[in-house]
Amino acid sequence: MRVKWFHFLIAMLLILVVLFPSSRVRAHTDNSEGFSRISAVPGKLQYELMLDYYELGRVAMLEARPDAPESELLRLLQQHKKEVADYVLSHLRIYIEGEEVAGKLVQTKVISKLGRYYADLSLSYPNASNSKGIEVDYEIFFDDNDVMHRNIAAYQWEGKEGQFVFNGSDRLMELGKANLIGQAWRLIQLGFRHIMIGLDHILFVVALVLTSKNFRSVLKVATVFTLAHSVTLGLTAFHVLYAAPEIVEPLIALSIAYVAVEAFFFSESKVRPFVVFGFGLVHGIGFAGALRMTGAIKASSLLTLAAFNIGVELGQLLIISLLLPVLLYIRKFNWGRSVQMTAIATVFAFGIFWYMERMMA
Repeated sequence: MRVKWFHFLIAMLLILVVLFPSSRVRAHTDNSEGFSRISAVPGKLQYELMLDYYELGRVAMLEARPDAPESELLRLLQQHKKEVADYVLSHLRIYIEGEEVAGKLVQTKVISKLGRYYADLSLSYPNASNSKGIEVDYEIFFDDNDVMHRNIAAYQWEGKEGQFVFNGSDRLMELGKANLIGQAWRLIQLGFRHIMIGLDHILFVVALVLTSKNFRSVLKVATVFTLAHSVTLGLTAFHVLYAAPEIVEPLIALSIAYVAVEAFFFSESKVRPFVVFGFGLVHGIGFAGALRMTGAIKASSLLTLAAFNIGVELGQLLIISLLLPVLLYIRKFNWGRSVQMTAIATVFAFGIFWYMERMMA
């Protein structure tokens, strides 16, 4: 037991020494994900566009400091409103009946979402009352900043609602004409990508795997986790449930630290399924931050939710499939226990670090 404690404490201290003096370590490493909300009514098409503030700053020359307060970010955004409008309107084109229409930037705001600042831009385009064909050509960031950029769009048009994911190879959307199969595949990719860039979610799954005896036992807790986060993912995405990120994000970090401690002291305890279910509910709210639903529960929105969730589950299965065989193999050796304790300590250290970081943010 003393050796066990020794490995855990030494590994944890070394990791914390590395983490705390360093620059900000993000649990989510993707900062080039944007969001759109599009609504078309007779006479007007409204487009709410959210872009990572600092990514937009690269192309619009906002020159904001990384540690600048929100008030300063807003001041710079308003001061450079013309530069922002010139860039956005030249890279986001709206075609009505095949003819490009001129838009204008109506309002600029700065909001915090998923632990980072976004420029929230309200755009307005003219829309004739008899328009039947509206196309959105989205070219933001792809060719001049980040080819991996994605923008998750939700639209309402002529009683129809839908979702679309703009990416480097899918830049053109016609409202109301989305290919369901193609769109489902894009959302599966989005869900998969969301968990693979979310180091906090990955480490939670890793903590569950570290003390699992076999694939059956880890599949059991993974299923409980899936059921739990599916519930809150759906409720949050459809705006039935809301929890402030200031509460959810620290709890996600704390869940990582707790499961690591549980893995160290209790291995596969009888209460683990209940603990995993509870924390799964919290993680589901975090997953929902990557989706922007209209709030109406319809077949298309349920397809969106299901496809995104499938992508998340595929990501989890990939992590388990890669880690568990390695873990079972090293347990055959005397040094395997030391490696496992070091891994648990690493997970715990990251969880505590993120918890403190998010509580102080």
